[in-house]
Amino acid sequence: MDEPSTSADRLRAEAEADLSRIIDGIVALTGLPTRWRGIVVVRGPDFGPSGQKHGWCGISLREDVLAVPESRWTTMIHEGLHSVSAAFSSNRLDLTNSRWEEAIVEQTQRLLRNDVLEALQVELDEAALAALDDSHRYNEYIRALEVQRAGSGKGAREFYLQLLGLPPYERARILVTVTRALASRREEDQ
Repeated sequence: MDEPSTSADRLRAEAEADLSRIIDGIVALTGLPTRWRGIVVVRGPDFGPSGQKHGWCGISLREDVLAVPESRWTTMIHEGLHSVSAAFSSNRLDLTNSRWEEAIVEQTQRLLRNDVLEALQVELDEAALAALDDSHRYNEYIRALEVQRAGSGKGAREFYLQLLGLPPYERARILVTVTRALASRREEDQ
């Protein structure tokens, strides 16, 4: 294999190597197969999301996100989880389902993060991680999922790994209830 020739090539190669190790850990922890093709595309700061798993099974990561360890590792775990999600397909996700996919993957990232990072011998600042978690744009959806989980009597890992492994039509049946509860809560808040 050729040595990376530029700093951008080195950054991409490092991200691919780290993501490969992360996804190996995710597959081991979840028992779900990955569809990631082993390709990382490093994007500039004008790229909207921190990271994105594409329908063609490559993963884009923003350059500025890769520069901050807490953002780098959490984003890579998050995108790696999309690669094992049975319901992920850019062709099948409408805006509502996309939000639920993001919430399920984000909460699963939080639940598996310590195990993944410990296996890789990566240590991160807990206060910085808590700040990232507290400001996540899908926290409202995660809270609604947590209400559903509490009602199911399932443990957190069991509940989220089950959702992650469900095909779209089975996941949709569970999420209809959660969506209705979220809509009711929004009406009550107005």
